[in-house]
Amino acid sequence: MNRVLALILTLSFHVVNAQNLSLEEYLSKVSSANLDLKVNQAKFDSADARSIGLAIPPPMIGFTQLKETDGPTTNGFEISQNIPFPTKLTGDHSSRKYEALAQKENLLSSKNQTLAQAKLLYFSLWYSQEKIALLEEKKSVLQNHIKLSRSTARSDSFSAIHLLKAESELDLLENEIESSQQMMREKQLEAAVFISEDPKTFKITASEPKISEIPQITNTDDSHQLKALKFNVESLKAKEFEAKSSWLPDFNLRYKEMGRTSSMNKSNEVMIGITLPFIFFWEPYSASSQAINERLMADYEFEKQKRTIDSNKILLLSRAESLKKQIDTLNTKLIPRAEKRMRLVHNLAPRDMETLQDHRETMEAFPELKIKNLDLRMEYEQTISILEKYALEKDTANE
Repeated sequence: MNRVLALILTLSFHVVNAQNLSLEEYLSKVSSANLDLKVNQAKFDSADARSIGLAIPPPMIGFTQLKETDGPTTNGFEISQNIPFPTKLTGDHSSRKYEALAQKENLLSSKNQTLAQAKLLYFSLWYSQEKIALLEEKKSVLQNHIKLSRSTARSDSFSAIHLLKAESELDLLENEIESSQQMMREKQLEAAVFISEDPKTFKITASEPKISEIPQITNTDDSHQLKALKFNVESLKAKEFEAKSSWLPDFNLRYKEMGRTSSMNKSNEVMIGITLPFIFFWEPYSASSQAINERLMADYEFEKQKRTIDSNKILLLSRAESLKKQIDTLNTKLIPRAEKRMRLVHNLAPRDMETLQDHRETMEAFPELKIKNLDLRMEYEQTISILEKYALEKDTANE
């Protein structure tokens, strides 16, 4: 990796306060500084606070003063309390409890997704750094080949054509290097923003991370996404129960006490009242129908997401295993063979057009296979990143 870092430091893009962070160090910074995680933590704390206690309206106390014309003044007080029907209280409390549980699962899911996204971003940064180094290696091979071609181009028209083609491909390679450098700059900016650092003054470089293991995801119902949806369904069931109770009356309790006057003894008044919601029947009917349909939509969404996750999991696991096999084949067979051929050809001087072409293909095969391996590695990590969103939070955190 030293050659990669040396190359990065000589790029035209001025790197200020560059830090080389390992994947573990970067994920640790994301866990402590990412603003999206802090927002989701605040959402959970808010929902958790709302879930406390029964939603009973506060009592009201009033002061009364009775003054007779040309007579004495007496004082009194009144206390009143509205009490919703008990099923409304329990339904509302259960709904808020399940909302808090759903928000907790959303928080864990957001941690999974944010860390998976951060991990993929880190791999993307390392990928762009390594891609630049491999393209520079291929450029060096092509430049050396052009030097060999020029020695035969003076007397051979086909060699001259071959030389022009190689020079054009060298120019295209320069463009590809510039594109990869721009990609690296963009990933550095994204990586800084992800850990809430100023991208103007904070830049990072990535060390080569070890290849990710395929996460073990056994039961789809254990995923935080589905748990959140499941708790959301339970919350809406509780709201449905509460809405169906809107037909039932609420209670009003009132106690009033007045002091004694010359014309009236001390008095106490107690009142128990109930509401009559069924008189305006359309209001409880509308609330109940709305709650039923909202719960049905949540049920359908849960089933839809469950099937989507199940099918995605099968597809992604199969893709990850296939990519892993391709990477292993490149690393254990194709790349070592290409390196061996390159060493054998390295000291041989091309004598004609055919050997000149063979020389180029052999020398270029080694960096091209390494670029192919790098591209497969990136595709593999992208697949793993999606899979990790379905894993439990502790699995991703321990990567």
